[in-house]
Amino acid sequence: MIEMRKVFFSYKAGDEIQVSDLNIEIKAGEFVLLCGKSGCGKTTILKMINGLIPHAIEGNYQGKVTIYNKSVREMETFEIAEKVGSIFQNPKTQFFNLDSDGELSFGLENMGIEPCLIKAKVQNTINELDIENLKNRNVFELSGGEKQILAVASVYATNPEIYVFDEPSANIDECGIEKMREMLIKLKEQGKTIIISEHRLYFLVDLIDKAIYLEDGKVKHIFSNTEFSLIDNKMRKGMGLRAFTKKDNIDFVNPIEFHKTDEFVISNLNYRNNHKCVLKNMNISANKGDIIAITGKNGQGKTTLMKIICGLLKENAGTISYDGSLYKYKKRRTLCYMVMQDVIHQLFSESLMDEFTLFDSNVDKEQIDSILTKLELIKMKNRHPMCLSGGQMQRLAVAVGMLMNREIIILDEPTSGLDYLNMMQISEVIKEFSKNKIVFIVTHDKELIDNACNKLFEISDGEIYGFSERR
Repeated sequence: MIEMRKVFFSYKAGDEIQVSDLNIEIKAGEFVLLCGKSGCGKTTILKMINGLIPHAIEGNYQGKVTIYNKSVREMETFEIAEKVGSIFQNPKTQFFNLDSDGELSFGLENMGIEPCLIKAKVQNTINELDIENLKNRNVFELSGGEKQILAVASVYATNPEIYVFDEPSANIDECGIEKMREMLIKLKEQGKTIIISEHRLYFLVDLIDKAIYLEDGKVKHIFSNTEFSLIDNKMRKGMGLRAFTKKDNIDFVNPIEFHKTDEFVISNLNYRNNHKCVLKNMNISANKGDIIAITGKNGQGKTTLMKIICGLLKENAGTISYDGSLYKYKKRRTLCYMVMQDVIHQLFSESLMDEFTLFDSNVDKEQIDSILTKLELIKMKNRHPMCLSGGQMQRLAVAVGMLMNREIIILDEPTSGLDYLNMMQISEVIKEFSKNKIVFIVTHDKELIDNACNKLFEISDGEIYGFSERR
């Protein structure tokens, strides 16, 4: 059904080869996992299957990719779109409408289907996927998990035979992952062909028919479901793969009391947005050296709280103080630095080195080299940040944040879409460079929490649900 024969690709002539001598065959109805360390070529393969390469992305392309014995190069884009549905890591990049109903019908409209049939197909999609809660919603008001589910549903409505998923769980909570799993089970039962690139593996291991392990753009090994599930922990970690079983942060059991005498204190914080109470009576205290995980379901107020702490949003009530001094929201911008989830919006300079000196020309050059070495970016230090892969940009943004001359560092999902080894590198860097800082990490990544954090703070419906530290 899908064949790749002697395929080579680099994004520009002379650039690093992304995939090399690929020979892959995927049968109709198979559920195939593409796995491997960040940058091993998984996303490139998906782009070759869905036709983005070469129809939208040019490069040095050799070999042949076929779907139903037709060359993807020779197919028209509308032909590919009828057969292949794509779900990307960031669903915002594939939305074309402001409302969920319009998004669900968009693909069908582009296929030229009659309006009366579109309405029926959209309702059928809503019923089959049990997403009545997503009807008639503003896409900008959806949580990260809801956006990802909507992206899957909008593709499902067009009924393609092949689905390609690129890190669909990267930015969603456990409820979103469970919903994603239900949808994958439904697609598998319908006999759809599924190709998924993913680092979070625990919700997939029992569903896949085979796993293709990639290394440096080449197929290193193809595992059957049984072979893959029998990989032991030592081998798994060496391959850069995340845990095969769901992880719980069982060490965080000791409740933390609020102390007004701590170095950083948030007292009775409240925030309203469009007449909705987003944060309610928040009381949090912390000290230098603390690395605090901020957890909770999507849409509970985690990122809003972080934006208030760093002065990007203004609280409606309450106070924030540091070292005994009150910090109003504008003043907090000199105290805090936040690494956003979409790091591409925070990289401004001509080289990696320049990113570190953009806000602080006195930053220690040896520290820059040290942190770039630890994150395997040292060979690229004179390269333009926009030439990096998504995972490399993420590591760079975290590195810049940790060396920033600020007392409080906020990291929003710093390991989304990163493999086990890169997650561990980020963990070590955070621990090493946070000695005299307070670090808040908004994350769903329980492996990161286990390896880097000493405190765990959970938000539910804008309120403190739990605040604990390691036993």
